Amino acid sequence: MDIWEAQMNARQEKKAHALVTIVQTRGAAPRGAGSKMLVYRDGSAEGTIGGGVLEKKITADAVACIASGESKLGEYVNAEGDDDPGSGVVTAFIEPERGAPELVVCGAGHVGACVIRLASALGYRVTAVDTRDTDITAENVKAADSFIRAEDFYSGVKSVGAGPQAYYMVSTYGHEQDTEALAAVLEKDAAYAGMLGSPAKIRTVFAKLREKGFSEEQLAAVHTPVGLDIGGETPEEVAFSILAEMQMTRYGGTGRPMKEIR
Repeated sequence: MDIWEAQMNARQEKKAHALVTIVQTRGAAPRGAGSKMLVYRDGSAEGTIGGGVLEKKITADAVACIASGESKLGEYVNAEGDDDPGSGVVTAFIEPERGAPELVVCGAGHVGACVIRLASALGYRVTAVDTRDTDITAENVKAADSFIRAEDFYSGVKSVGAGPQAYYMVSTYGHEQDTEALAAVLEKDAAYAGMLGSPAKIRTVFAKLREKGFSEEQLAAVHTPVGLDIGGETPEEVAFSILAEMQMTRYGGTGRPMKEIR
């Protein structure tokens, strides 16, 4: 695949990636200036800048740049060590694009479906996870970027390839399923973890999670009851309050009226 086509596809799919360009070479370099490679967060790539140890070094730095969001201009020796005077040296520019914020919706019921649609409209890359047959969930997950039909919510959420600091919303169809999903979420590096539920449901789920060894600090970090107190009770209104809280977390907002801040 052409590198520009691969980058265009990555942007359309809201996938984080980094464009690597060789800008200068000295000595024995496998490819010349202008060679390009597109690297994804998991270390996979489109194209090549020559392979071998050189490409391995630059790929590792590209993955780090994706995580930090910072570009890098660096020199790389085409050898295992950096002190071999006979080895070629290349200068590479790494330009990351972190892609869209990632949201994993655990449970594609009424509220989950509304969260998926609204989050997609706000530019999130949405993955839906559910254990029910696709004839039940098909319409509700149409707006998601990907769908995982799982045997159980714990393994389903664990299998999601979302990067660090993704957003997670638990809205399954039962206490046991909520417990499974939230247990998996708490084992992730999440920017936001929310769970839909009544106070009684929250007490039940949290009691089960304590039995599994999760700490009070971990449980206190969960946004539940989820969402901001802005009123409304329809699935669409509940989803709106949930995304408002996610956006507040994402941008470090206060949730206060703007006229009180000015």
